[in-house]
Amino acid sequence: NVTINYKGGALTNNGTITNNAGSLAFSAPVTFAGSGTTSTRNLKIQHTGTSLLNNRINVAGSLDVSNGSLNANNNLTLLSNATSSAVIAPVAVGNSITGKVTVQRYIPQGKRAFRFVTPSVTTDNFISNNWQLATHITGSTTGANGFDATGTGNPSLFTYNNQQATGTGWTPIATTDATNLEATKGYRLLVRGDRNVNINAASLANMNNPITLTATGTVATGTISLTTSSNPAMNNTNNPTTNGYSLIGNPYVNTVNWNTLTKSGLTDAYYAWDANMGTAAQRGRYVVFSTATGSNNVASAVNQFIQPGQAFFVKNTTLGTAGSITFNETDKLGTNVNPSFFRSSETALPRLDLQVFETNEMALSPNPIDAAVAVFGGEFSNQLETGDVEKLSTGTENLSFLNNATQLAIDARPTVVATDQLAVQLQEFQASKSYTFRPQFSNFDPTTTPFLLDTYLNQYTALALDTPTNVTFNTTTDAASFATNRFKIVFQNSALNNPTFNAAHVVLYPNPVANNQINIALPSYFSGKVNIAIVNTIGQVVYVTNQDAQNTLSINPTSVLAQGMYLVQITNQGTTITKKITIK
Repeated sequence: NVTINYKGGALTNNGTITNNAGSLAFSAPVTFAGSGTTSTRNLKIQHTGTSLLNNRINVAGSLDVSNGSLNANNNLTLLSNATSSAVIAPVAVGNSITGKVTVQRYIPQGKRAFRFVTPSVTTDNFISNNWQLATHITGSTTGANGFDATGTGNPSLFTYNNQQATGTGWTPIATTDATNLEATKGYRLLVRGDRNVNINAASLANMNNPITLTATGTVATGTISLTTSSNPAMNNTNNPTTNGYSLIGNPYVNTVNWNTLTKSGLTDAYYAWDANMGTAAQRGRYVVFSTATGSNNVASAVNQFIQPGQAFFVKNTTLGTAGSITFNETDKLGTNVNPSFFRSSETALPRLDLQVFETNEMALSPNPIDAAVAVFGGEFSNQLETGDVEKLSTGTENLSFLNNATQLAIDARPTVVATDQLAVQLQEFQASKSYTFRPQFSNFDPTTTPFLLDTYLNQYTALALDTPTNVTFNTTTDAASFATNRFKIVFQNSALNNPTFNAAHVVLYPNPVANNQINIALPSYFSGKVNIAIVNTIGQVVYVTNQDAQNTLSINPTSVLAQGMYLVQITNQGTTITKKITIK
């Protein structure tokens, strides 16, 4: 961990300098030359005037131009590997980085899937001499236009045209041998692995190897604003195809803090693509992060910090009215981070994470098909507002909450009260499959009693607050079994009712009863034997049974009960509650 401070003039390296834990500092203008190899963790420019690189320097940590100018002269590489990625520290007004810089972006071995990426530089050379050196980029059956040839010719690199009125907005790159990469622009790249993979063989579930994307060009520094006249331009259409969304890239070679970016006319949330989500065949889902709730919609690494080389979607607050976003050097990580970014207190809000899996894949992968989140707090209301984040659908098996006819990835709601309900939405779920919900509650009042209501089976399932509860459900060829509105989350909260133990914690269904079977959903604190008595309106006990306590009890009277109203008396641990029920 050595700092080599060179105080100006000519510095020639014809050998090897390896200072992987230390810094190389120029405290006066330096002309760096030679034929050797220089590797340093940090490169610091600390002088007035300009230093010039005529020999390559590889930086693994940070480039810090705190005073003066650096002409990289196509001799600077910012490294990225499995352990870290080099960054450019905040560049103060009056300082600059000129000349071409090579920026790497390491992608670890994972699913063979799309990634949303951005080059962090604007190149003056083509894609074929940059990213395509590391991975195949396809779009032709013959190899025309610089593409790697495949039997199908399917494209693997896209930009997003937010002006497009039909289709999806995704636009394939036309060529790789006549198209440059642009900083601030977002790209969707299918990453198969490195160039040793056989792209004409059967599609593999995973990358064959990790890759390091490399792009050489001019780095973006200083204040960068994206508007309707920038490149990329922000969405200003009111067409439902692109629905106010714009795909942009983090312009800096550094992590930026989403919460501190200057935004106008945009929602407080951004949408990233997590390739780990979904089944092996689906290979990814959108994950959204909201400033107002401080949450994403699933257990994902996506948070307020947008990584270097990461592209993401933003959305206009009002369809047809363009928003704008401005990046400042002070938004870079480490310069303006506030851990209490959305409220004055750091007390965690109550939160429900609802994930859904394909049942037969749960043992194979910890990642769900999709997920949605509800966050509860006194600063929120049941109306659509800041904190409510619209769902960005992938077109297959998407999970959301419905509020005011809007499908939400994050539903920000007021503090839970008795009889609150969350409408679960199933989009594009398929017939004849087995799925499993996994709800996880955090920071809830322990007296809260949530249930999952299955309106198709007319069945309640009690949900635990302190551990995830797996609830499996099946679909059939009956369209109602995968209807969008099949499920609800229903809350009860004894702290907001009679403080004594009462019927608010117990749900009887169906009610009215049509088939002489009564189901009783019990809270988790029932234990031991549960005695059930059914009493008619003149006080006669018409049926008695006892069962061991469990989430759901099924009661089948030995004789068919006549039509009318009955009282069901439920006794456990010396306490009796009474519920009314109607027999058809």
